[in-house]
Amino acid sequence: MRDTPPAELLTCPERPDGFPVGIAAVMPKAVREATVRLAQSYAEATSQLERLIAWHAPNSCKEPPQ
Repeated sequence: MRDTPPAELLTCPERPDGFPVGIAAVMPKAVREATVRLAQSYAEATSQLERLIAWHAPNSCKEPPQ
């Protein structure tokens, strides 16, 4: 790579905490499905960004929780 990307583009993303465990909630099916789609999309985009950062600067981001 000829140019180094700006530092803010190489900053590892912070993954937010998910919903609390052990607490019941009732959501309409459409809201629950939309929430799942948003969460999956966010996880995919974050993973893609982490892979791009790792390609440019290996081992710079910590492993995501499983």
